[in-house]
Amino acid sequence: SEEERKVLHKSMELIIPGLFELASNMEGDLLMLCLDSLRVCVSVRPDIVALEADKVNKFLVELFVKHASDTFIVSQVNEVLITLADIPECRGSIQNTVVPVLLQILRAPLPTSPKKQSEEDEEDMRTEVIDLITVFVRKTPSPLPEVYINDVFPAIMSMTMGCVKDSTAILQSGGECVRAFLAQGYPQVAALNINGLSGIEYTLQLMAKLLDPEVAEWGALYSGRLVSSLINHAGTNLNINDILQGVLNKLTKCESPSIQQGLLVVFIKLFNHDLEGSMSFLQTITTPTGDNGLAYVLKCWCEIQELFTGEYETKVAVIALTKFLPHIMSTESPLASIMVCDDEVAIEGGRITRSAKQQQQPNMIPITVKIFKILVAEYGELESVNGNIMEERDAEALGDLSDEEGDEEEEDDEEETQMLSIAQLAAYLGEDDDEDDDNKDDPLSEVDLHSHLQQFLTQLSTHNLYNNLCQALNDNERKVLSSMLVAGS
Repeated sequence: SEEERKVLHKSMELIIPGLFELASNMEGDLLMLCLDSLRVCVSVRPDIVALEADKVNKFLVELFVKHASDTFIVSQVNEVLITLADIPECRGSIQNTVVPVLLQILRAPLPTSPKKQSEEDEEDMRTEVIDLITVFVRKTPSPLPEVYINDVFPAIMSMTMGCVKDSTAILQSGGECVRAFLAQGYPQVAALNINGLSGIEYTLQLMAKLLDPEVAEWGALYSGRLVSSLINHAGTNLNINDILQGVLNKLTKCESPSIQQGLLVVFIKLFNHDLEGSMSFLQTITTPTGDNGLAYVLKCWCEIQELFTGEYETKVAVIALTKFLPHIMSTESPLASIMVCDDEVAIEGGRITRSAKQQQQPNMIPITVKIFKILVAEYGELESVNGNIMEERDAEALGDLSDEEGDEEEEDDEEETQMLSIAQLAAYLGEDDDEDDDNKDDPLSEVDLHSHLQQFLTQLSTHNLYNNLCQALNDNERKVLSSMLVAGS
C-alpha cells in the first residue's frame, strides 16, 4: 500500500547507514547477508548513498580488494556496485574512486608463486574486474568519459590479448567488455590510437585471437556477438570477407552446440538482412577441408537448431529459415540436394551425442524437409507455451475469486503487524532477467514468432510441393499442423 511505501522509504534513513556499519565489522556469511540487504535497500533510497558516494564507493572497493580470493563476497560487492552504477549521481564517483583500483588490478603482474591455485585466484579476480567494468560501461551514457576510452579500453585489450590460449574466462569476459565499448562509444573507440593501431584494428586482432582454431573452444563462446556488433557498427569499413572466413573456420573446429550457435548467428543475422547477398558470398568461400561454405553452414545450422537457446537468437534463426525454405523450393538450387541428419540429439558434457544405433546408421533427409520439420516443431512449442499461459491465467482468475472474500476478512488483522522482509522487498522492486542490450533495437526482436509461423505455414500449404513435405512428418508433427490449419480456417 502507499502507507507501507512511505514507512519503508523513511526507515531506509536508518537502515542503510546501519547496514554499512554492520558490513564494516562482519565476515563470511554475515557480511554477504549485509551486502545483499544493502543492494536491495539502495534501490529503494538511492538518494541516501548519492550524498556520500565517494565514501560508499571507497568502502566497497576496499572490501573487493580485501576479500579478492573469496568469489562469493566479491560477487556480492559487485552487485552493490552495479546497483550504484544505476544512480547518475554515483557514476562520477565510480570513475574516480572504483575504476582506478580496478585498473591497478588489471595492470598488476601475474603472480610468480609456483602454486597453481594462486594463478587461478588471480585469473578469477581479473575476470570479476572485467565483468564489473563491462557493466559500468553499459550503464554509462554516451559519450564515454576519457578514463574509460584512454585507460580502461587499452587495459582490457592488453589483458585479453596477453592471456594464454586456455584462459577461457578472460577471453569470454574480455570480448564482452570490448563489445560493450563498441555499443556505448564506437566513434571514440574508432578514433583511438594504441601503439599505432586504431581501436578497431586492435579489436580485429582480438577477434582473430578468439576465432583462432587453436585457441580454447569455450573462449569463443561470445565471439559471434562481438563479430556481429563490429559488423553492425563498422559496416563497409571492414574487410568482412576475412572476418566471415575466420568465423567459418572456427565453426568447423567447434563441437559444443553453444559455441556453434554463437558463430552461426553471425551468418543468420546476415541472412535476415540480405539473403541473396549473404548466400552468394558464402558460396565463394570454403571450409579448411574444402567444403562449400554455404552448404556447411546450412547443414550445421539445421542439425543443431533444436538445441538453440535464448529467445532472441532462436527467433532470428527461425525467421531466417522461413526465408530459406521458399527460396530453396522455388529455384533449381543445388542446396535442395543437401542431406542432413534427422536423428534426435542430446547434450552430454557440452557435446552433441547420439545413440550407438544412430551413429552407425544416421537418418538422413533432404534439407527442405528438415527445415519444414523444424518450423512445425517450433510452432508446436509456441502453441504449447501459449496454452499453458492461458491455463495459468484461468486458474489464477478462479483462485482470485475464491480467495477474495477470505482476504477481506484477514486484512484488518494483518494490517497492524505486517512487515516487509528483504525477499519480499526484492519481489516488490522486481528483478528482470538480463537481456542482451545490443539486440533491443533490432526490429526482429519485436516480431510475434507465433503469428509469423502461423502465417508462413498457412501460405506454404498452397505450394505445389507442400504435400511432399507433409509425407515426411511424424504423427505429432501432423497433429500440430492440422490443428493450426483448422484454427486458421
